[in-house]
Amino acid sequence: LPLNIEFIEVNMGMERSAQRNIGIQRATGDIVIWLDSDQSLSEGIVEEIKDLIKCGYTAVYIPEIIVAKSFFGRIRAFERTFYTGTAIDVPRAVLRQQCPLFDETINGPEDALWGSKIKGMKATSKRPLFHHDDIGFIEYCKKKAYYTKSMKRYKELNPDDRCLNLKYRCFDVFVEDGKWKELLKHPVLTLGVIFLLITRGFIYYANL
Repeated sequence: LPLNIEFIEVNMGMERSAQRNIGIQRATGDIVIWLDSDQSLSEGIVEEIKDLIKCGYTAVYIPEIIVAKSFFGRIRAFERTFYTGTAIDVPRAVLRQQCPLFDETINGPEDALWGSKIKGMKATSKRPLFHHDDIGFIEYCKKKAYYTKSMKRYKELNPDDRCLNLKYRCFDVFVEDGKWKELLKHPVLTLGVIFLLITRGFIYYANL
């Protein structure tokens, strides 16, 4: 039988977890695909997701391309390519019967907590989604500081998350499966990623 996908827009001024939960609870289609307000899907991605779900996958990771013209944005876009389909990534499409609700007590790491609740096989699509987020460095730091405030609560809820492992989060994910070759190809962007990792580390410890 064909799978139906329903798109629902929720813009009620709440924290994003609450708005996502409203969308999930309203959904009647077979697959839930959730996007933030600054994201868009590539052509053909919906059909690809439907095909993957039909093959028995419960959820689908979608490669995320950060659309940014600034050099800082290019660094973030380069960093994001290393996370696709890893423990740091989060599925963006899931079979509705297996779709959990987001935890509304945390802001920032709620995506990772939500993803950890999804059971079954996960696939990664070939087609991407686009994240239109060309913010500056100061705004980026403010967002990370805000999200960091929920990390203590996140650790309590998901203490075994691989993302909490410093070695994996800051080293392994960048070199596993031959990805280290990309670091060598782009030395300037690699230095930028190292700078971002150090910056986030300072932000994290400053807000504990």
